[in-house]
Amino acid sequence: MPLTALLEGREVLDATLDDLGRATGWEAVYRARPRAALSCTACRMPMHAKVSGRGGRFFAHDRRSPSCASAGETEEHRSMKRSLAAAARAAGCQAELEVTADHGRWRADVLVTAPGRGLTVFEAQFSSAPLDDVLARTSRYRDDGMAVVWFTHRAARWLHQVPAAQLFRPSGPDRPWERVHPLVHGFSVVPCGEVCDPQPPWHGPVHASWFLHHEELLLARFVADVLHGRLVPHTCAAPWGAHYDGWAAPEDVAAAAAHARAETPPDSSDPAGGRGHGSHHSSRPGSARR
Repeated sequence: MPLTALLEGREVLDATLDDLGRATGWEAVYRARPRAALSCTACRMPMHAKVSGRGGRFFAHDRRSPSCASAGETEEHRSMKRSLAAAARAAGCQAELEVTADHGRWRADVLVTAPGRGLTVFEAQFSSAPLDDVLARTSRYRDDGMAVVWFTHRAARWLHQVPAAQLFRPSGPDRPWERVHPLVHGFSVVPCGEVCDPQPPWHGPVHASWFLHHEELLLARFVADVLHGRLVPHTCAAPWGAHYDGWAAPEDVAAAAAHARAETPPDSSDPAGGRGHGSHHSSRPGSARR
């Protein structure tokens, strides 16, 4: 049951916006007489406006449509999508919900346009999705030039396989998603003499390492930092490919790369070359439709 619907087959209505994104009040579609001509943005089947027991607005199919891409969503899932869209809008970005590509290979939970930084997809994942499915969906977004960030409340096995964030459940069933588990890493270079006294002869001149900031984040702050490039995925080299280890500031990624280059002999390959990258955004937009 989605958060968007087509009005008379043309205009997209967004239940997360006060004016539904079309200067239309909720009363114009909810229990209105004559009934508003609503249809699903995914399957085009007839829909009607509803309000959940928690007060959340959404749209539902007139007849159950198990084959529709939006079928089976829970109020909790819709609540997370609302929170992600709200955080993106608070960061000064445009957020569209439930956008389907023209070629039909993907349907984004939240498609965000950040000024000067291209498109980013936010995926709210509630089910225990297989790793292969998450990787395949991530690849489809990237093939169209878009970044993607996955959000879940689970300790999912794919949290370190794709750019992702784990959220704490809200404090109450009617509360928004607001808190993110600690996931920001920093890079530190400290002279050995400041750490070890006396300095062991087998130590180098400095201690250089990544460390985790253990404080929680507010979702709004995390989303704003990601969308504006103040946080980027922190990747580490692994035998099976890139391993995502949370997020880091671009300056920490650059400092780690510079240190690795300084420590690597000229005739050796750089073992830390996959430590991180400066940005996960692309300015090449993907083609999409509602």
